[in-house]
Amino acid sequence: MAQKKRTQHPYIRTYSLAFIVLSLAFASCKLFDKDIRQDEHIAAFKHQMGRVADSLDTPASRIAALKTILKDIEADNDLITPRKKNKLLIEGNVHLSNEYFNVKNYAKAIEYTNIAIKLDSTDATGYYNRGSIYQSMKKDSLAIEDYTQAINLNNSYADAYFNRGIIYEVGKKYDKALSDYNKAIRENPKNPTGIYNNRGNVHLALKDTSKALDDYSRVLEIDTANINAYTNRVALYIKQKELDKALADCNKALRLDSTYVRLYYQRATIYEQMKKYDYAIDDYKKVLELDKRDAYKVRSKTIETIKHLKMQEKKNKQ
Repeated sequence: MAQKKRTQHPYIRTYSLAFIVLSLAFASCKLFDKDIRQDEHIAAFKHQMGRVADSLDTPASRIAALKTILKDIEADNDLITPRKKNKLLIEGNVHLSNEYFNVKNYAKAIEYTNIAIKLDSTDATGYYNRGSIYQSMKKDSLAIEDYTQAINLNNSYADAYFNRGIIYEVGKKYDKALSDYNKAIRENPKNPTGIYNNRGNVHLALKDTSKALDDYSRVLEIDTANINAYTNRVALYIKQKELDKALADCNKALRLDSTYVRLYYQRATIYEQMKKYDYAIDDYKKVLELDKRDAYKVRSKTIETIKHLKMQEKKNKQ
């Protein structure tokens, strides 16, 4: 006789299915809770690192605090995802490197930047930071290597193009500098005024005065209080013998900063060329008054020029 097939009660089947769904949901919730806990820990560590600069006054105290935070990150068992932990460790080591950089302890700054690079050699930031340190140490060839590596990893890295361009400009490799400045500007950086100013200087070195003037003027369109752009444009106007324009720029800039020695020297030069010797003498005297330590290395020349102009003024009055 054939055995009768047993039929499972539909409610039992439903209950089993519900139990499986609930089990999966519970497991999913546990994973979700773990993610939330990780994100909370990450946010807390980021907040701590951000607070270091605001709440602690001395470099030593900030360095000590950052080292403690890094130890805490390493020991945190809730940051179980290596990628998330690495990102936090990179951020902390970069902060620490910057603190050492600010006190000119370049060896330590490089040490902590190297740690950040080792944690993730595909992150362009570490190479850029190390390049900045080498540039401050005047190790330009090493800086260029790091900026180039940062650009290879992120070809839209405007700051890396800009800093590499500065090295090329200082080394009078104007074509390379111009290329880097153009690339930096093409990336639409948040603050392009420094790039336009430097590119203007390169155009001037290449004797393209029209493009240099365009760049200096572009800076002043973006930032009407940019003293560097004014002094650069004044120098260009003086070179072109457009003395009225040069004088107008000098006066505008001096209203923004009445202690800027270079502007007084430039204006004195303008007045001298205009043969307004009494005004020129006053400005040269202001240079001597403001630059008593001769930071601009024009003190002896200024004294001689004042003597010469006084004699010239006497001749004119005779």
